[in-house]
Amino acid sequence: MRSLIWRASSIAAVLLLAFSAGAFAQQESKAADVLAGTRKAIGGKKLDTLTSLSVQAAAQRNVGSFQITSDLELLVDMPDKYLRSETSNGPMVNMASTLGFNGDRAVKGGGAVGTPGGGMVIRMGGPGPGAATLGGGERPTPEQQAQLDKQVVRSARQEIGRLMLGWFAMAHPSLSVQYSYAGEAESPDGKAFMVDVKNSDGFAARLFIDEKTHLPLMVTYQGPQPRMITVDGGRAGGDGAQSQGRRQMTPDEQKKMAADAEAQLEQMKKQAPAMVEYALFFDDWRDEDGIKFPHSFRRAAAGTTTEEWTVNKVKVNPKIDPKKFESEH
Repeated sequence: MRSLIWRASSIAAVLLLAFSAGAFAQQESKAADVLAGTRKAIGGKKLDTLTSLSVQAAAQRNVGSFQITSDLELLVDMPDKYLRSETSNGPMVNMASTLGFNGDRAVKGGGAVGTPGGGMVIRMGGPGPGAATLGGGERPTPEQQAQLDKQVVRSARQEIGRLMLGWFAMAHPSLSVQYSYAGEAESPDGKAFMVDVKNSDGFAARLFIDEKTHLPLMVTYQGPQPRMITVDGGRAGGDGAQSQGRRQMTPDEQKKMAADAEAQLEQMKKQAPAMVEYALFFDDWRDEDGIKFPHSFRRAAAGTTTEEWTVNKVKVNPKIDPKKFESEH
């Protein structure tokens, strides 16, 4: 009897596996059809010739009770290079940075170049490819640095992967993703195809494509909720808007500010950040050398807008200096 039960169970498992494999194959096929129609709408054969891209944009971020404006340049040189250069300024921070990857190597550089009123901001757990930290800590060991660089590469790949899904209905080739059809979404504005995008390294996102225009509307994904430490004038949690115009801090005040922030940072590391849904919205599509490209971008976390871009310049297949993808540090 046990033998018969085991055989029946085994047959059921095989049938379920075959059904699952067949269903997934259908999802992959449907996703391929949807994505092919979207890429045709974006640029067709012209999109097939895309090997490099440069994008310049002005960004505005809502950080706590104040706003930070940034000038951005994104460089993509396929199949294995990406760089994001950013110069930010606001009431609490003035920073220039570069983050990206060249193959499996992290590309990074820059840092704070001025802090009006002595204020500084630390952001943790956000969607970007790195986290800014205050100085004063020990230098990482070579092993720790290698692990940090690996995290930068992974995060930067995920960032450009999500952006390229919204730009071209395809992830960055370095991610090696699989696409599967996830159904249809409906809203008062119309219907959208949904395509799930995943890989073996934890990348997971859902692409929404307008059924009428066949253009990407939105990319959603799960990520840690942004957390922030603000230190101002030696007081943690200070009001950044009030810090403008204050006298420059003394060296002792700067040390105290750094120590306060480090203490908060260590406390924050002990608590895992909450996971929330992020949404990237793509709009204002215009022709750029035969390829449609969105000139308006918005990021929201848990339904609240945190970032908005206005694209100023797009270059299709530019020649990019290889030195751009070398680390400054």
